[in-house]
Amino acid sequence: MNQLNRYMRFLICLLYILLFLSCSKPYGQNNEITKIELASSGGWNFGTAIGIDSSLNYKYYDGNSKKNFAGKISAKLWDSINTRLEQIKFKTIPASDHKNIADATYFELIIYWKDSSRRITRVRDIKTDPVEDAFTWINDSHKSVKLHQVNYTFKFETTYQYPVVPPKPKIDQVRFPPPIKQ
Repeated sequence: MNQLNRYMRFLICLLYILLFLSCSKPYGQNNEITKIELASSGGWNFGTAIGIDSSLNYKYYDGNSKKNFAGKISAKLWDSINTRLEQIKFKTIPASDHKNIADATYFELIIYWKDSSRRITRVRDIKTDPVEDAFTWINDSHKSVKLHQVNYTFKFETTYQYPVVPPKPKIDQVRFPPPIKQ
């Protein structure tokens, strides 16, 4: 009986140790990405930019109103962003799709991790593409984040939030060729 008690104590201690070890490791996403910046413009959009970092800070620039907004996101959203970007294999996909479509939305994403970064550009096309879908999902994330307007400007490394509009010619610079005489 004495040996059985000793054996039971050993099992109970072992169970406590296993329980402690299983609780000490947090289950969750191993987020390698430290920051992302996404800019978009084109179509009917005057340009937007989003910056999100691993401290859960969220920055949003709305080119239509020329206003800046800031807020915080949940760890769950940050994990979802990391998962989505890992699913599209952000380190190995082509950096550009080399499309040129007049009335399309253009995306520029910069992903930062450790001591590296990667710039990926895409044009939203009619066809479905998982990379473009991920960019659109991140671009629409500002709708689900509680943001407040700030009176300072953000510094983004992206450039697509500033659409390039060709300058309009002045009337006196327009020249017409003389009529052709027959």
